[in-house]
Parts: sequence; C-alpha cells; structure tokens
Amino acid sequence: MNSPLIRRLAAFCVAFLLLFYIGYQVYNANYTSVKTEVAVYVQADDPGTAEVVQATGTAVRKESVIQQQTNGVVTYVVEDGGKVSKGGTIAELYATEQDAAAQQQIETLNLQISQLQKLSSPGSTYAVDQDSLTKQISQKLIALLQTSASGEYDALDEPREDLLYVLNERQIVTNKVSDFNDRINSLTQQRDALTANRQVLGTVTAPSAGTFISEVDGYESVFDYDSILTITPEQYQQKLETQVSPPADAVGKICGEFKWYFVCVVSAQDALKFIEGNAVSLSFPFATSDSVTAVVRAVNQESIESQAAVVLECSTMNEELARLRTETCSVSVTEYSGIRVSQKAVHFAEVTRTVENEDGEETTDTREVKGVYVMHGSEIVFRQIVPLYSTSTYVICDPNPDPEELMTSETVQLYDEIVVEGTDLYDGKVVK
Repeated sequence: MNSPLIRRLAAFCVAFLLLFYIGYQVYNANYTSVKTEVAVYVQADDPGTAEVVQATGTAVRKESVIQQQTNGVVTYVVEDGGKVSKGGTIAELYATEQDAAAQQQIETLNLQISQLQKLSSPGSTYAVDQDSLTKQISQKLIALLQTSASGEYDALDEPREDLLYVLNERQIVTNKVSDFNDRINSLTQQRDALTANRQVLGTVTAPSAGTFISEVDGYESVFDYDSILTITPEQYQQKLETQVSPPADAVGKICGEFKWYFVCVVSAQDALKFIEGNAVSLSFPFATSDSVTAVVRAVNQESIESQAAVVLECSTMNEELARLRTETCSVSVTEYSGIRVSQKAVHFAEVTRTVENEDGEETTDTREVKGVYVMHGSEIVFRQIVPLYSTSTYVICDPNPDPEELMTSETVQLYDEIVVEGTDLYDGKVVK
C-alpha cells in the first residue's frame, strides 16, 4: 500500500466515485423520470362514481294474505310481481303432482301450436330474407347462452322458444317445408290427451286487485305500512325480532299499493348522507342484478349523534323484488361527475398567489392546498384540485371550480398527463 502507483490509483478511484455520485444526484434532482397517466372524465352513472352506504333493511308493503284450504297441488298461473284484478285466477288446484305437471306441458304445447300456426299462415314470412333470419338466429342463440351462463335457469323458456321460432321460420323461407300441419296435428293430439286425463280440483282467486306474491313469511302484519314513515331505530329492531309464522292455509298475498318501502338503520355519520326528497339508487346483490330508484322519505333519529331509521320509497316491482324481505342493500346516495385522478397522484403543496384588494393594492396569499403534478412538456406544473368524492384509490375532481377559490392559475383538465410516480416533485421541475 506504500507504493506511489497504488496510492495514485486509489486516489483516482475515490475521486471518480465521488464525482460520479455528485453528478448522479444533480441529474436526479433535475432530470428525474416519472410515471404518468391521463386524466379522464367520468359521468354520474359510470361505475364507481357514487358514494355508497351499505345497509341491511326490510321491504315493507301493504300486504293482505290469501287464505284458502287446499287439498291438492297448487300451481300458480300468475308470476310473483304480476298484476291481478279482483276475482282473477292466481292459482289452480290439481289432484296430484302428475296432473300439475300435465298442465305445464299443456301450456308449453299451446305455445308451440300457436307459433307453428302463425308460421303456417299465408304471407306471415313473405317479407323475411335469409340474411335477416341468420342475424336473428345468432342474436337469439347469444341471448339463450347469456341466460344460461347467468344461472337464471327458470328464465330459459322464453329465449329457447324464441330461437326455435326463428329456426322454424328459416325452414319456411328456404322452402325446406311448406307448412307445419303435421307437427301441429301431432302436438294437438298430445295436448288433448293430457287435458282428458288430468283432474282439476278448483282455483284460487284474488280477493282484491294488486300485485301478487306467492311467498308468505309472517311479516305481512308486523310492519305497519301506513305508519312506516315514523318508525324509529328501536321500533325497527323490535319488529325485526318478532317471532312470526305464516298461516298454515296461506297460498299467497296481494300487495294493494304500488309503492313499497325499504327501511334500514344506519349510523349517525351515514345518516347525514340521506336528505329527504333526494333520489337514491338501491342495489340488492343477493336478490337481483337490477338497480332500483328510490326516494328518501324519512330519516328518523333521536339526535344528530344517534342511529337513524331511513325510509326509502320505491315504485319498481318485478319477480325478484316481490320476494324481498330482509336483504343486504347498497345505497348510492350521491353520484358524481368530474375528472378522475389516481389517489397516488394527490399531493399537498404550499402555493402563493398575488391578489388585488378593493383599494387596488396587491397582496400575497399563501396556503397549503391539495393538488396534482401535471406534465407540461418536460416540466412539471402543480395544479390545485377541488375533490368532489374520494376513495382509497381515486379522487373525482370538480372540472369547473370557482376561480376565486383556486390558488393555482388553473385546475386539472381532461387528458392532462398526471404524475402518479416520481421522487422530489415540485412545481417547475424538469424531468426526462
């Protein structure tokens, strides 16, 4: 180590490493690479643009139970959620399961006969061309596959019959067959044989007009429909704990009012998000894929720090909604439109601006504001944002905030290149 050559080489290496380190730090300080993403505009109805409250609640309807002694098999002729008139037939009674199954086969045969008769009538397919039919067949097949993939096997009958109809229609158009008279005669004989051998015991009729629901759970008289707007969290919990059992002779119920309510208890913090008269959107993930529009009718709480019973009014009814009772619900209370940026892009920075007072004198105003860094050529520019809604992953910003509230010359804009990753970021920094 005492050799002059070795000492000179060691000194040279140390000097080189020192200069390299200094140069690297200077380069990083002035020409840091960053990762960016483009700012996009989201509409209020886009997924993820709504503030959501999760709750478990109860559907309350004006329900009257239909009670009738039945000694046979009940087959409903009206779907849940279907409209019925007073005295209208809602179910038929059969002696055995075989008789009930025969009736379902008869209904299927009647539909097939009706469709084949329509196709066999003169002029019913004269305006249909093969290209149009091929397109329809593809559409009907896709609809059938989608229904099958969704797991809604009870809904397969309609798309299957639709596909069968257009396939038969193509046979007529392509002159594969001239009519379906032989098939119609065969189906008619099958139907008549089933009709002759079945035994019908009677029918169940609707005592009043309204919406029919086949399931009776015992809660029909627990929640008072007429006074539901005044229910408290304590009353709701007490009613929910009521021991109930449906009448043994119940065969269904009639919902006499088109409007129904969904009642849930929420925390004091979530209660602030519900404003009477405002529209909200309800999603029942374990019951239906459709969302339901509702209106906030009541927010009942003892004090602003206590839980609240929220009453939501709905006017939509279908088979799935008719079966709701106590269900998990996602309530979209407020929907937002604006510029969406990643939460990783949001920073706080101290910004100073010059303002002119009423006397024309210029003063400076310095504040720490929330914003993002935007690429402007090779330079980073800090722009203040005005958040409308935030999650753990993104922020929806006001695209047109009040200029008087902005500390920067402008806010984030659509298609801005937003910096989401980088080190030592500051306004005016040059990056590669």
